[in-house]
Amino acid sequence: MGRDYQRSASVTLELGVDTVDAPAVRWYPPNQLPAMGRLVGSWPKNPLLLQLLKQAGGTPESWNVDAVAMLRQVWRADSLRDGAGRIAALTYTRAGRARRLYGRPRNFEIGSEKLTPQGYTPVIAKFVAVDDRFYTAAHKEEEMWDYPRYQPPARPGRPWVPGSPPPTPTWESKTRTTLSVGGDLAVHPTITIYGPCVNPKITIAKLWAVQLALTLKDGERVVIHAQPWARTVTKYTASGTSAGSVADKLTRASPRLAKMLLPPGRLQAELSHGGRSGPRAVITWRDAFGSW
Repeated sequence: MGRDYQRSASVTLELGVDTVDAPAVRWYPPNQLPAMGRLVGSWPKNPLLLQLLKQAGGTPESWNVDAVAMLRQVWRADSLRDGAGRIAALTYTRAGRARRLYGRPRNFEIGSEKLTPQGYTPVIAKFVAVDDRFYTAAHKEEEMWDYPRYQPPARPGRPWVPGSPPPTPTWESKTRTTLSVGGDLAVHPTITIYGPCVNPKITIAKLWAVQLALTLKDGERVVIHAQPWARTVTKYTASGTSAGSVADKLTRASPRLAKMLLPPGRLQAELSHGGRSGPRAVITWRDAFGSW
């Protein structure tokens, strides 16, 4: 039958635009009220501000029409739609568990306008994700390095007496770590490799190993995004600016980015490289679930 692919997840939101007792403010509050937060389309809770807005005129119906237009403009997300690869994160908390989807807002429809003259209009909005995974809001991270890292002496704080031998520091190299992947679905990680190093390689248990055939100078780094909404291998200079894609530097033995998956469980990760200089690698991911 060949390979089957999962359809991307989607969320349909039933929203209520309520301006029965107060108008919704586009940029609330104004800059002179920063302590009350900045939310688009909030009700003004400050009595003085509410009184000023009501004195400016308007009815619950006119306030509601403006608020629906405001919500529609926000849901358009032009800054996302105009750029290839740009996504938004929709976060939702249920039963004390925070989950998030990565995708874009899509359909926007008015449910009914029967109550609009009284200041209430139901709206149906849809959010379509890139994949079918529901991720945790908090991310996980593990680090490895293969260069001497200074550790303080065994008796820190003891003064050094002039003329005596200075305290001997210890050095540490951590080329292996354990990834504790939770959830119930395999996830794609982000791997960041910092120079200086030659031909860095990251091995995940006996599942796969990714290696770059390049040399990184001190301060340079390569970021491997394996997530479905990214799938890029980008090099950055010491100043932090992008030096372009280095996906062509992946060795033939490296898996495709779509195949770089971390299944749930405890996985051993290992860092190796060529040359004398040592890299530092950071692996980040979010646990994924099949539903909220």
